[in-house]
Amino acid sequence: MTVMERILARPHLVLASVLLFSVVGLIGYFKMPFNLFPDSERPQITVVTVLPGGAAADIENDVSRIIEKELSTLDLVRRVTSTTKDEVSMVSAEFEYAKGLDAAATDVANALGKVGARLPREARPPQLFKISQATQPVLTLALSPADGSGLSLPQIRHLAENRIKEELLRDPQIANIELFGANQPEIAVTIDPERLNRFGIAIAEVLGALATQNQNIPQGMVIRQEGQYLVKTDGAVQRPDQLLDIVVSRKGAALVHLRDVGTVTQGVQEPQSAFHGNGREAIGLNILRGLSGHTLDTIRAVEHQLPKLKAAYPGIRFEVSYSQQDLVERSVDNMLEALRDAIIITVLVIFLFLGNLRTMLLVGISIPFSYLLTFACMWLFGFEFHMITLTGVILAVGMLTDDSSVVIENIERHYRESGKPIRELVAGGTQEVMLAIMSGTFSTVVVLVPIIFIGGYVQTVLRPLSLSLCIALVASYIVSVTVIPILAPYLLKLDHTPNRLEALVGRWGDRFSRAIADFFSNLLDLALQKRLLFLAVATVLLLITGRLIKPLVGQDVMPPMDTGIIKISFEADANSSLEQSQQLLTAMEGVIRQQSGVTAVSSTLGSEPSVVSFGGAKNPQAGAITVMLVDRFSRSRSIWEIERELRAGFARLPGLKYVDVYEYGATPLSTIRATVDVQVTGPDPLVLAGLGRELQQRMQQVGGLASVSLTWQDDKRELRFTADPQRCALYGISPREAANQVQTFLQGGVSTFYRLPGEDSLPVRVRLAAEARNRPERLEQLLLHTPLGEVPLGSLGRFSTADAPALLTRQDLQNSINLLGYRETAAVSHIMDNVTTALQGFNLPPGYTMTQEGESKQADESFSALMAALTIAMILLYFSLVPAFNSFLHPLTIMTAIPLALIGAIWSLLATGKHQSMGAFMGLILLAGIVVKNSILLIDFIEVARSQGMELREALRQSVQVRTRPILMTAFGTAVGMLPIALERAIGLERLSPLAVVAIGGLLVSTFLTLIYVPIFYTLFDELGEKVRGWRKGR
Repeated sequence: MTVMERILARPHLVLASVLLFSVVGLIGYFKMPFNLFPDSERPQITVVTVLPGGAAADIENDVSRIIEKELSTLDLVRRVTSTTKDEVSMVSAEFEYAKGLDAAATDVANALGKVGARLPREARPPQLFKISQATQPVLTLALSPADGSGLSLPQIRHLAENRIKEELLRDPQIANIELFGANQPEIAVTIDPERLNRFGIAIAEVLGALATQNQNIPQGMVIRQEGQYLVKTDGAVQRPDQLLDIVVSRKGAALVHLRDVGTVTQGVQEPQSAFHGNGREAIGLNILRGLSGHTLDTIRAVEHQLPKLKAAYPGIRFEVSYSQQDLVERSVDNMLEALRDAIIITVLVIFLFLGNLRTMLLVGISIPFSYLLTFACMWLFGFEFHMITLTGVILAVGMLTDDSSVVIENIERHYRESGKPIRELVAGGTQEVMLAIMSGTFSTVVVLVPIIFIGGYVQTVLRPLSLSLCIALVASYIVSVTVIPILAPYLLKLDHTPNRLEALVGRWGDRFSRAIADFFSNLLDLALQKRLLFLAVATVLLLITGRLIKPLVGQDVMPPMDTGIIKISFEADANSSLEQSQQLLTAMEGVIRQQSGVTAVSSTLGSEPSVVSFGGAKNPQAGAITVMLVDRFSRSRSIWEIERELRAGFARLPGLKYVDVYEYGATPLSTIRATVDVQVTGPDPLVLAGLGRELQQRMQQVGGLASVSLTWQDDKRELRFTADPQRCALYGISPREAANQVQTFLQGGVSTFYRLPGEDSLPVRVRLAAEARNRPERLEQLLLHTPLGEVPLGSLGRFSTADAPALLTRQDLQNSINLLGYRETAAVSHIMDNVTTALQGFNLPPGYTMTQEGESKQADESFSALMAALTIAMILLYFSLVPAFNSFLHPLTIMTAIPLALIGAIWSLLATGKHQSMGAFMGLILLAGIVVKNSILLIDFIEVARSQGMELREALRQSVQVRTRPILMTAFGTAVGMLPIALERAIGLERLSPLAVVAIGGLLVSTFLTLIYVPIFYTLFDELGEKVRGWRKGR
């Protein structure tokens, strides 16, 4: 018995197995989680170290450099970067994909353990943060006082940190919550410098007294026969005003209390940041999902708790200022709608070719069975639905019907030729093409395999697509050789009288197929007579396409996409106060509100230590705004048109140093800061600043860039105290000790904590009154504590002003400055050509280097990997076809269709205005597998016909006559199935539409060229084979 006879002999077993997996697939469809994109970020660990009162230059030298050197020695580290500002060091280590995030975190933690003793004593312990897709917020809540509530922002922040955050975190779907927006409550001890001088007390004495007297100290245990008792000294204050009773010094017999030199109030820490939610100053809560969590599950968990929180805290206004929910849900809904449309269109195309409603129904049945089997495997293997996997599912629509269509068409052909009952023809008709369609399916699968294992960014992004597509193709083949043959005798009534619709469609379908077949048969006769001419035409077309058209198309890693989210990065004048920066932010929000379609706005200024999701290591003059728009199907303007209008509006605002406006996902990875990232490295930051300014002037003229900015400039005005080492030595105090006391004067110092039952303790900060801190001439009169007594600060050194960098950045152990350029939709390759022209003649001093760190660097890596994958795919394809045809030559004949497909692929990109990208290259790889299937149908027929004694040229002609219809049917079915992707029918599909454009254009062109050129190459390789065989016999 043949394989098909065995299958048909056990229909109940086969159908039961398929139905069982279909039920599992149906469950998997509803169980699989939804996200927008897979997590494609490289493992990254960020180390944040806070040195209170430290200057950026000192922290860079004493903290950042030490940590950088240790992290740069770790295994599989890709690069180490640092950003240092006053008081904060942020060092990031980016690892290769082969390094797991947890393993990277362990390595970094061990490295920090080695350098901890070398960091300044005043520095707080370094904090380690894992950076991944999960550290990006899925939702941002803005908490502000409700009208008439009387609550203040500090009170709301206190409630958020101690109650609201804890209530939200009880839900396991919420992994973490980060707060932002200053207004951190604290107990402020404000010291009057004149009183301090009058008593001859140094501020360090006040700090020491508070630290030692406000605490509970355990003394031990008293054990008696009736029990045991804990003994402790109870010295902690119960109310903030009790701090005033603490003795800070003794002058003879007189005691000096805190009330004698200062006041105690419950206030807030001096703000270095601000948050606005939908235009209101608020406290921001970023909701984070877990590393293995899912976006929608986390957002729905918050939505479930929001009504309870609003009822529990009526004085707080809860608003959503950012959410990925609409984006993810709309994208998934769009993708499922696209899948539906693809199925309908594909089935209609099959009907147009077959002209039989029962046949169309049978082909249509194969689609849900194939998809349910696919979903079953995806669910069992831990897949999730997102843009990449759903694209693979949609791409498979046309290919899912290929195998079934070929089986049904072959059964019909046998029926027309023999007239036997259809039950007798099913086994033979299916068995005849079973090997051919298996080879075709395997050829498509085998070209996708290298993508699954190629490594790096390419594998991370495209592996889900390749796997889902491979699973769908295998499922389609299984259905075509099991379900279709079993159901065919019941649904195919080939001897029935067609209705009017079937008759009309069948007549036109037959005429179309016959006309195409006749045309190409006649053209083939001519081509076989003038083979060199036809080969020359193909060669010229390939040369024109490669040399002239391909450069015009341009190249991206990933195309830009309109997700409806605009990101704005800006900076006010370097010497602006936080209040002035907030006024600028409010003006910018006013410009944003003038745009129609804005649904939410989330804005930040500055940064807060240990808060990564809101952006780290930024000065109070630097800010970021996220603008949520209605989706692109609900507005008349593209996101790039809105961005242009925003730039024009922002340009009219005074005090704005720079502003970058770009769409969410403007770069393929978050570690790629901008489309163009020109980095200059060297030893001297001041020289780097000058080079950066010159570079910026050149880059502002580059075509294709919408904005250009520097990562930092040296325009921050500083007030510096320079200690005189000799004068300090006279009083027995080191310059560092003098600097520490000056730091306490200005920044204050946290000496102790005020404990609140069941809540976070409030820091008690001691510092001078604002009027004394903010006047340099009064600072000189402050007394420093020395071994020889109190000495005025002015006698130990002098104050001066100077300009300095607001931030300092380093990469790979070198000082660096980066020029960032953002585009709209121009091809990155074209922009980089313009950049190269603009930088001609830009000379660097000795010891300084310039590199490209932007998207072009990732493009080189990605396309090198894709080229390697394509090469491996072609090798695997060739050797998979050798045993199928028992020939080393005819696989080459089959593969000649691939370069022919390149012509249509490149021209289709040019016609649609798309660029070469990872998606387009993936389309080329996929196209190679698809077009080979058509070649296999031709070659398989030719080989069978010749084995039955048919003359070569007649076999070639008959292959075109007989196989044109199934080839056209599968080609057009596959092409129309990809149309929803090519037409970008879902949010975010701009990323992958070039894949479908390449596949459709290449498939349609190669389909027609295959009918001519594959037979031509068959004759050439057949003649070559005859010569080889003759040469062997001659030996």
